[in-house]
Amino acid sequence: MLTAPPVEANANRRGIIAMCTAMACFLTNDTLVKIVARDLPSGEIIAIRGAFAAVMVFGWLIAAGHLRDIGRVASPLVATRASLEALVAFLFISAIGAMPIADITAIFLITPLLITALSGPLLGEVVGWRRWSAVAAGFIGMLLVVKPGGAGFLAGSATAMALLSVAFCAIRDMVTRFIDPRIPTIVITLTTCVAVGLFGAAMIPFQGWVTPSLTHVGLLFAAATVVVAGNHAMILAFRGVEVSLVSPFRYTVMVWAIVSGITVFGEWPDAASWVGIGLIVGAGLYTLHRERVRLKIRRAEVEAAATPP
Repeated sequence: MLTAPPVEANANRRGIIAMCTAMACFLTNDTLVKIVARDLPSGEIIAIRGAFAAVMVFGWLIAAGHLRDIGRVASPLVATRASLEALVAFLFISAIGAMPIADITAIFLITPLLITALSGPLLGEVVGWRRWSAVAAGFIGMLLVVKPGGAGFLAGSATAMALLSVAFCAIRDMVTRFIDPRIPTIVITLTTCVAVGLFGAAMIPFQGWVTPSLTHVGLLFAAATVVVAGNHAMILAFRGVEVSLVSPFRYTVMVWAIVSGITVFGEWPDAASWVGIGLIVGAGLYTLHRERVRLKIRRAEVEAAATPP
């Protein structure tokens, strides 16, 4: 039976920062990919972006001195995570081309609830009512921001693909928690990029090939750059941490979505959206506050135990 590595000291804070960084990177990627998806099929997008990403990460791996660890890509859990990531990427990119970015983001942010529900029975984490309340508040805030309910939100193959993507994403993140901490994060990132790129290339014969323009190539190169950074940050976010604590910080993606909407599409939030953003940020800050309180209690208990009677 698999056993998750213990939670490292101060790792939760590192995980929270990494999660927020990953969300910023992924939202940037989503914006770029949605632009390109107007003209290119999803498999081609994934293959081109994956090729750029794999080259970047391989260079990073060499520069970081981890070439000797390249054999660890064959680790069963690392390979499983990479396969799940490939499915997540294909389903998400296939759906985002046919759905408003707000609707698919709304569906995708169900993931923290699934992870919180799974972290108890699978990881033995204690999820109290305060953490559940913070997750719920963040979810409500997200709904106020994206206001799902438009035509086609609950119908169609795109929504089905988005929901499947959510399920595989939750499983992927749980698998990440069980990966041997001695395996360098950059090795896991390389495996992910290669698997995703190969999956996309395998879909090209079924979807066809459209010759990309220089603009398409440039946008996909930029997307690959932020995906590499986002994948690396996402892996860091789930290594040696309490998954149910870090996962709700996915909701910060909606803050980045608002920034993207204003700067790229000229869309300003309405009053309900600002309330939602406040709930998302407030829920995240409250969760961080509770973590600080728990750390103080733990330190006090350790000091009391170490003090001779």
